[in-house]
Amino acid sequence: MTTLRRTSSLKRTQQRMAVLFILPALAVYALFVLYPLAMSLWGSFFIWKGLRMVEFAGLSNFSRLFVFPSGARLYGALWHNTAWFFGIMVFQNGIGLLLAWLLFLRDKGAAFFQSVFFFPAVLSPVIVGALWRLLLAPGGVVEWALNGLGMHQGSLTVLGNSHAALGMLIAVDAWNWMGLPVLIYTAGLRQISGQIFEAAKLDGAGNARMLFSVALPLLMPALGTLTTLSFINTFNQFDIVYVMQGVQGNPSYSTDTLVTYFYRLAFGAEGAVGITDIGLALALGTMLFLILGVGTLLMLRFFDRRTVQL
Repeated sequence: MTTLRRTSSLKRTQQRMAVLFILPALAVYALFVLYPLAMSLWGSFFIWKGLRMVEFAGLSNFSRLFVFPSGARLYGALWHNTAWFFGIMVFQNGIGLLLAWLLFLRDKGAAFFQSVFFFPAVLSPVIVGALWRLLLAPGGVVEWALNGLGMHQGSLTVLGNSHAALGMLIAVDAWNWMGLPVLIYTAGLRQISGQIFEAAKLDGAGNARMLFSVALPLLMPALGTLTTLSFINTFNQFDIVYVMQGVQGNPSYSTDTLVTYFYRLAFGAEGAVGITDIGLALALGTMLFLILGVGTLLMLRFFDRRTVQL
């Protein structure tokens, strides 16, 4: 009985110590995350004058988001974020899967190539955007190389082309983070038992069949993680757009995103110079938070149901 009491007392002491260690972290989290989030939600229901809430507006800020001219910017930015997400899924995560499969099949030198592919991911998106803006500028390295190979003549104006600029920014973002899916998929492939691949080979499956019929279903946890991260990243996209195309999402808002639109509303670059609409910006921020929250939960549920248990 004495031993049980001592064990119970020790557990209570450990629990109290754990709470004491967690409290400072919870306080910081509440101060810098929960409090700003709550104030943003509260502020979205008010009309603002400068940095002051002056009048309760109910849902009028949310309704103004969907009518002209705000609606045109909102729908355009939402479409660009959606296209960005699917582009990343195809070019970054799709090509990353193929590269990881090739490294898995050819184990020799895999660590070196993983480091090469992952290197751009250690660079800040601001640095990556500035670098590619210089490379793609008229008279830049890319134009010089294409002209030298006879693949393009004249000035390269891809960033000034409203039909091509968004695709180029998606490609730059995919290049920046290509190493992440390569790393995660390679780790996932190495966790799959080699006996499964041996059995597939005995059944006559080639490398392509093994990838899509054997490996991919077993990589659902990795695919779910990458899809969720890509969704969150693309709908928070700001840095590369801001550095390469400016806060207006040039040319003619063709690369505008929800976050660059939020920035213009909050800091006065939308419409007349110096005019802000913080209430509308907070309503947009609340809508973006809901998109990210609901979308993330749906994706986690979707991939959890399709995870193969061995």
